[in-house]
Amino acid sequence: MRLLSILRSTISFKGFCFEDCFLSSGTIFIKIRPRKNNKCLCSICGCSGSTYDTRKQRLWRHLSLWHIPVYFVYRPRRIDCYNCHKIVTESIPWSLGKCRLTRSLIIELARSARILSWKTVAEVYNVNWVQVRNAVHSAVQWGLEHRDTSSVKLLGIDEISQRKHHHYLTVVYELCPGQKRLLWVGEGRTKATLRSFIQYWGPKRCSQIEGVCCDMWDAYSGMVRKHLPNAVLVFDKFHIAKHINEAVDKVRRAEIREHKNEGASELKGTRYIWLKNSENLSEKQIFNIYDLEKANLKTHRAWLIKETFRRFWKCKTAKEAELQFKIWFDRAVQSGLKPIEKIAWMIKEKLKNILTIFDMPINNGATEGLNNKAKSISHRSYGFRKSETMKIALMNAMGKLDLPPT
Repeated sequence: MRLLSILRSTISFKGFCFEDCFLSSGTIFIKIRPRKNNKCLCSICGCSGSTYDTRKQRLWRHLSLWHIPVYFVYRPRRIDCYNCHKIVTESIPWSLGKCRLTRSLIIELARSARILSWKTVAEVYNVNWVQVRNAVHSAVQWGLEHRDTSSVKLLGIDEISQRKHHHYLTVVYELCPGQKRLLWVGEGRTKATLRSFIQYWGPKRCSQIEGVCCDMWDAYSGMVRKHLPNAVLVFDKFHIAKHINEAVDKVRRAEIREHKNEGASELKGTRYIWLKNSENLSEKQIFNIYDLEKANLKTHRAWLIKETFRRFWKCKTAKEAELQFKIWFDRAVQSGLKPIEKIAWMIKEKLKNILTIFDMPINNGATEGLNNKAKSISHRSYGFRKSETMKIALMNAMGKLDLPPT
């Protein structure tokens, strides 16, 4: 069976036909021409019009055949569009925007790039890295233009590290049940970064947001209060637990320094015992804590205060939780442990938005999981040099975007 017969039986472009194909220098070239009496369609509005002129011959890379590179060859026409009131290039069914790859190849590259590193995708499909990037960028652009965000009610806001020396990306996720996806990525973690998202999201969609979960970073919380008036702001309990764990660890390190001149400290090698919840301790770790309890250590007191705070999350109402916090706060402030006192005052200052979790039961647990996925995307590619490239990679893999039709 001839190659042209295979193409005609498997691929159909309305208004176009395959004219010829030939092999040159190990590459297959397939010539395409418009059918007779076929009217041009405007690439902007889709209206038909008369042909203005014909451009130079162009090539589009298609899926390889038996590892032989395949290119479509066509001379695009320009249309004098009465609707757009200007001369534009015709709509080409196998092309997507200005990308010189066919839709079929773009879809295959973008789909594979969701699970593999871009370098591996380039090797598998016999293309270069830049072509993979262009394909993913085109697919993401199309997906964002055709994405439905009308049902987005709950948001999770967090930051991930892009590279060393405090280079961060702000990520905004949808936290609606059954629809956890990446909505937006921005460079930095400042007020200006989140303002860019709010401007992108628009007043109408911002007014539909019912709840936002984020950490206690003032740059995020301040912008949410100002620009999302209908949203309940919830401070994430995982970040609060992280702050308390850090306070316990500071007490442990300070106590080790105090007893440094006395020889080997009893606290040596016990860091992870104090960071664990009591029900997650192994049998050996439980016996270690019983032994350390007799030594009347400051670290042990800090750990008990941390464990007591966990009762706060088990409360059923905000009123009950507020009462529980007052009891815990008095104990923390009177402990004489500066890191614990500092975290207690910080939580008291933010208590209003911590208690909202009992009215709007959302947390950033899913966000942390998605953050880990984002890190794995970066790691498998050994990082990305430019922030814009990393944004495209994250949106392609985590945005749950539809791919262009063929």
